[in-house]
Amino acid sequence: MSYTLDIWYYHGDNRADEPVAVTSVAELDDVLSYVMNHPQPHPTQIAARELPRFGVLEIPDRMFKLDARQGFGALHYVGPAPDSTADEVGYWVTRAVELAEGAPTLYVDKDNKSEFPPDAAIRVDQVRDALLEFQRTGSRPTCVEWQATEPAC
Repeated sequence: MSYTLDIWYYHGDNRADEPVAVTSVAELDDVLSYVMNHPQPHPTQIAARELPRFGVLEIPDRMFKLDARQGFGALHYVGPAPDSTADEVGYWVTRAVELAEGAPTLYVDKDNKSEFPPDAAIRVDQVRDALLEFQRTGSRPTCVEWQATEPAC
């Protein structure tokens, strides 16, 4: 199965109030290219349209926050804990195998200046691979390393 990625980001007249539906690699590449080259006032948010939602506001039960610039990106993931037998929710950020030299400061939340840890910066092609894996599986990607973190604001 392949999921539709709903991606909320600022572009043109869209103030990230309506998601852009991404169903192909080319569409994901277009979004990532735009986000990389147009500074976002808030992190991009990504969820799979077909996966469960909860509450009156129908909040996705798993989603990402993404900040990306200068060839690097970082992902914050909230969702079901892998290998959990209960309905536990966890919070993780990407972790680089080696600290990315020259990576910009990336933000989980720009309003309160919550930075990703420096070792969360990975190459944007790794971000792309992780999002494509999520699109295929609906689960936290295994093609990148993760580290536990606190809930994002």
